[in-house]
Amino acid sequence: MTLKRWEPSGETHVPQAQIEYILGGVDHRRDAADAAGVAFERVDRVRVPKSWKHKTNYTGQYWAATTGRHVWFESLYERVALMQLDRDPFVAAISSQPMWIYWAGTARRHAPDFFVRFRDGSAAVIDVKPQARIKPKDVCAFDWTAVFCGERGWDYFVVRDISESEGRNLRFLSGYRYDRWRDQAAVEVLRAHAGESTRLSEWAGLLERVSPQPLGAVYSALWWRDLVFDSSRHLSLSTVAKAA
Repeated sequence: MTLKRWEPSGETHVPQAQIEYILGGVDHRRDAADAAGVAFERVDRVRVPKSWKHKTNYTGQYWAATTGRHVWFESLYERVALMQLDRDPFVAAISSQPMWIYWAGTARRHAPDFFVRFRDGSAAVIDVKPQARIKPKDVCAFDWTAVFCGERGWDYFVVRDISESEGRNLRFLSGYRYDRWRDQAAVEVLRAHAGESTRLSEWAGLLERVSPQPLGAVYSALWWRDLVFDSSRHLSLSTVAKAA
């Protein structure tokens, strides 16, 4: 998955907007220009989709190791996007369905999937939708949201390129995001080998002298990006990874 800024197609004239959000259990609605100081990374989700028999998409709560909080997701595709955000060392906080955006004089409204606050204080709004499922009406909503975010000084990304292999790899590695797998002695060894590349089996062999669970330490290092690998390719012990 790559965070790619959504660039509006052509010249886009967008009406003024209002924002609806829930903070501390209290519903707020105000002009977007008056919401500059709102901590959208702390808001409650504004939309709860209906459930019905034989519903095909899977919803749930993902526990983010970065923040120590649960983040709601609306599909397994969104869950993989959350995992990738959770691994990003620059991400400080994530909220789901953070706001409704209403554009004046139109019937159009949009609830983005995620709001992300980065460690440097900057922010981004993120929508998640597979490329094959993006329809013309989605393009219009994304174009208007990109302009809206630009006026707020936020980045706007649409995640649409998650491969099946990446999803499978991150689902496996997410089991190693917990503190019990984080081995600081192993991390120090990897840092001493910064820039070097070799197979995962050889990294595990190197960590045997400092870690009681060397393979688990390797998988934890992959999750936390102490070891860098191509997440779009099938993960195995022969996968080559580079010490960051």
